[in-house]
Amino acid sequence: MRLVGMLDSPFVRRVAIAFDCLGIPFVHEPVSVFTTFEAFQRINPVVKAPTLACDDGEVMMDSSLILQFVEMTRTGERAVRLRAQPAPPEAHSTRRGSPAWRDR
Repeated sequence: MRLVGMLDSPFVRRVAIAFDCLGIPFVHEPVSVFTTFEAFQRINPVVKAPTLACDDGEVMMDSSLILQFVEMTRTGERAVRLRAQPAPPEAHSTRRGSPAWRDR
């Protein structure tokens, strides 16, 4: 698999770090959507980073989609939580069962 995009993008870094943590082998291709637009367009006509070019020729973009795809195909389950779940309202209170705003 080839991860295409510059590591100065937080979305490309997100995928690269997740792949490294999960032990998923990949080759990073530092192709810029700005300075090498035509080269990027040959890989992904939409020219969006990050782009994952799979060994079977499939090309996908969007960091969340890439991570979900790789987790499900490589591990069979969600290995990395992509979004933190918000805490329930009672977790924000200073007294048990009482919302924090009522304590003021």
